[in-house]
Amino acid sequence: MRVDERSSSLVKSLPSNAAFWFVAAAIAIVVLGANTPIPLFTVYQAQWHFSTGLLTIVYAVYTAGVVAAVFGIGPLSDTVGRKRVLIPALVTMAAGLCACMLAPNVTVLIIGRILQGVAIGAGTTTAVAALGEFHPDGEAHAQVALVATAATVVGLAGGPLVAGLLAQFGPWPTVLPYVVSLALLAVVLAGIWLMPETVAVNGPMRLQPRSILIPAEIRRPFFLATYVEMTAYAVAGTFAGLGGSFTRDLLHIESHAAAGLLVALLFFASTAAQVLLRSLSLKRSMLVGLALLAAGLLALLGALVSGSAIVFFSATVILGFGHGLAYVGSQELTDRIAPPARRAEVLSGFALGLYLGATLPSLLVGLGAAAIGFYGATFAFVCAVFALAVAGIAWLSLTREKAVAA
Repeated sequence: MRVDERSSSLVKSLPSNAAFWFVAAAIAIVVLGANTPIPLFTVYQAQWHFSTGLLTIVYAVYTAGVVAAVFGIGPLSDTVGRKRVLIPALVTMAAGLCACMLAPNVTVLIIGRILQGVAIGAGTTTAVAALGEFHPDGEAHAQVALVATAATVVGLAGGPLVAGLLAQFGPWPTVLPYVVSLALLAVVLAGIWLMPETVAVNGPMRLQPRSILIPAEIRRPFFLATYVEMTAYAVAGTFAGLGGSFTRDLLHIESHAAAGLLVALLFFASTAAQVLLRSLSLKRSMLVGLALLAAGLLALLGALVSGSAIVFFSATVILGFGHGLAYVGSQELTDRIAPPARRAEVLSGFALGLYLGATLPSLLVGLGAAAIGFYGATFAFVCAVFALAVAGIAWLSLTREKAVAA
């Protein structure tokens, strides 16, 4: 479905190419906003004296908002229009940022995280759907996937890095990072307000639970893509949620900037892999990505045994490259197989897998730390995800799906 350039408006709409980049920026800034609190979690933990298990709950609870948005809002833009979902999602992210910024206790912080999850679940799936519709070549799945995944990982890297640096070297460590995120969000909101609509509105704006039904003819490649992205995000999400604990408890580095840098390093490496190796086919991208994830996890085991910060950061770079290739391949596959009329619905299912993969493993590590210690929980996590990566390589190698081989 292509852009209707005749959309009536009191204000002249942005041209499609400008709208394309504003939508990409919206993906990056929404994800950046949701990840702004990450390097600040240890600050809150020190102030309010809560456990590592509760810290991971604070990180992971936004998945409740994501799930609610995916089932209640995500597919809605296929009928009510992309803008009517995107604009409220951006406003909800602003509300979540304000709640975190002003939080007097962990309860309000959790409320802010849930609001951020709602914004992520509604905003990113809708934005990715719109991205493909604004691209001049409606069949340029690889290019759309590259921009969508690069925007996502830029947000994932930028949130922790900017917030960590501001918390370490700037004034008001639990205020200034949110002010910066809110300013960026305001710029993006203005652009989304002016973009043309890409969907013929044929339904009222009714919020009600909706099932995510993946068409039978694409289920096998869809589940393969979801498995690959979940494996990649099991690593990325655990680094994002526990980056501060990694640097403090495993590497004995007391620095908010170091925590932000560790997480940012993984996602910058992810972006570099997507850009430098964009010529790989989607199947090869996923295979190489999973292989690099397995290699990076072995290196991480070496870092845990040796206690070497150099090996730990080197393993992080390898994991970042693996994440980037596995994610962009799975995103391209999903974009390729999604039927135009059910595009947001399929992408909502894909997003649900992403955020479950990003939060459940980190939550298990945080809760497991109470039983076997943080070192032991991290060691078990590395071994489990290594097995998932190897199983994914076998699945990809044996599949004969035409969409995967394309």
